Amino acid sequence: MNTKFTIRLMLLIFVGGMITTPQLKAQDVLVTIDDIIPEEVHLAGFSLSSDQEIEIEALGTHQRSRRWSTSSAWILDADTREIVWELTDANSSWVDRGLREYKDRVSLNRGRYEVYFSYFPENYNIDGWSITRFFFRRHDDDDDDRRRRYRDDYEEFQITVKGDGRGYDESETIAYREGIQEKAMVSLLASRDDRYENQGFKLKKDMDVVVYALGEARDDGTYDYGWIMNADTREKVWQFKYRYSDHAGGSEKNRMIRETVSLPAGNYSAFYVTDDSHSPREWNTAPPYDPEFWGLSIYAQNDNDRGAISLYDYEDMPEKNVIVNFTGLRDDEYVSKGFTLKKDMDVRIYALGEGSRGEMYDYGWIVDAKTHKRVWEMNYRNTDHAGGNSKNRLADEVIELEKGNYVAHFVTDDSHSYRRWNTSPPFDQEKWGITILGVGDNFRASDVTEYNEDSDNSDVMARITRVRDWETRKERFEMKKDGNVRVYALGEGSDGRMYDYAWIENASTGKVVWEMTYRRTDHAGGARKNREFNDTIYLKSGEYLLIYESDDSHSFKDWNSAPPRDPANWGVTIYKAN
Repeated sequence: MNTKFTIRLMLLIFVGGMITTPQLKAQDVLVTIDDIIPEEVHLAGFSLSSDQEIEIEALGTHQRSRRWSTSSAWILDADTREIVWELTDANSSWVDRGLREYKDRVSLNRGRYEVYFSYFPENYNIDGWSITRFFFRRHDDDDDDRRRRYRDDYEEFQITVKGDGRGYDESETIAYREGIQEKAMVSLLASRDDRYENQGFKLKKDMDVVVYALGEARDDGTYDYGWIMNADTREKVWQFKYRYSDHAGGSEKNRMIRETVSLPAGNYSAFYVTDDSHSPREWNTAPPYDPEFWGLSIYAQNDNDRGAISLYDYEDMPEKNVIVNFTGLRDDEYVSKGFTLKKDMDVRIYALGEGSRGEMYDYGWIVDAKTHKRVWEMNYRNTDHAGGNSKNRLADEVIELEKGNYVAHFVTDDSHSYRRWNTSPPFDQEKWGITILGVGDNFRASDVTEYNEDSDNSDVMARITRVRDWETRKERFEMKKDGNVRVYALGEGSDGRMYDYAWIENASTGKVVWEMTYRRTDHAGGARKNREFNDTIYLKSGEYLLIYESDDSHSFKDWNSAPPRDPANWGVTIYKAN
């Protein structure tokens, strides 16, 4: 159904003779794309030998309504990757109820171009059936005519480009595009779903780089995206975010960022991750204008700077540097491990967990083994989106710890964990949990030893922990002289009252000298009724009874709501305070 363009001869007859104007040169066909297959991207290319106006003819569906925005065609500058024309810009007229004819003329500079055509039905339903289903599935006889009409329409889809130049088939066009891709100093192109890629690069001097990234994002979350990190400090120096991106063509969730970033000399690593759907291997809706650049590409802004860039294999988590590794955690797990640092050092914490609306449900923390004071905790505010659903959270930071004994903990609730995801999983699924590593080339494994909290009784004066329902437990201890002791107690309380709690009695008189009251406790993580007391109290010399009592619910390994951040110490422990 292509419209044939001809140039009519003009005949002018003058007195005394006849002059005929020469025939204008008809433009040659550079590219024709037809035999369109639904939900595939069709490609061809052409080059122009000079600046000129080209002709474009196409058959497709109506483009003005989102309901009917199914077929699309566009032209990219093959070198700059900029879009220079798209189907919606063209003048059009109805051919019949399902087809629209497009005609356009556009001025382009001399150079090389890529032509695309795609057909992705956008959930348009007829009597409960989508267009795609009508094309590929059998239906009742009443639907046959309607289904045949839509199939006949898309089989006539095509685009033709005419001009003065040369056309290229798909293989030649791909080869040229791959040459453009190879010019990138870092290229992390995601050809399929569920990818987690990284590439280390070193800049020998300060320089400006051009970051070109395409991904999947909406205002409610980011799903295919990348970032650049300073490999020494763990600081993210650039990241793909929805609010900084532009529409990349096709579906609204296709997003693009093209910007210049100034980076000082140093070591870096680039990352790119994809979720479980919508990638060049299988788009689940209309693709972007530049589908084969889906990913992260980094170019030197000045070609003369390319010699100052070198690549290296970035090892994200060197095995020799691992201090604690609790990963692949499932539902309802609680794990802990102690470690001793023989000197002050920087450690990296990489923790993946679940959180939403400012609260964490699967999370980790580190405490000083002697004081039980938290030295680090995975709070919602110190996490970033970890890919997939927005409740997947990632903490990746370096902290400084002093010489001493520490205990790392991680707890999960009853849903959404490794291999039991109830929504889209994070990009680094196997690391669900917490990993702690020594930082830098100066780290030595001999600087860290294992610490066993249960066997370290050097400062413990009395301990009642892992208390279950309906228990009353007592421990006797002695103060040889007046002084302070540290009390660390976890229990249950709400509305100003305590239900699982501890107290201390003078063993001789039975007088209560300290009691765990609601107003003297803080939130202990998890459910709000989890309460914690962690402070020093003053006791005179003498013998004392440490007592803990629990009610009929919510206790160690039998929680009726979210457990505290330190479930194994549900109870009370008395420590020497010095």
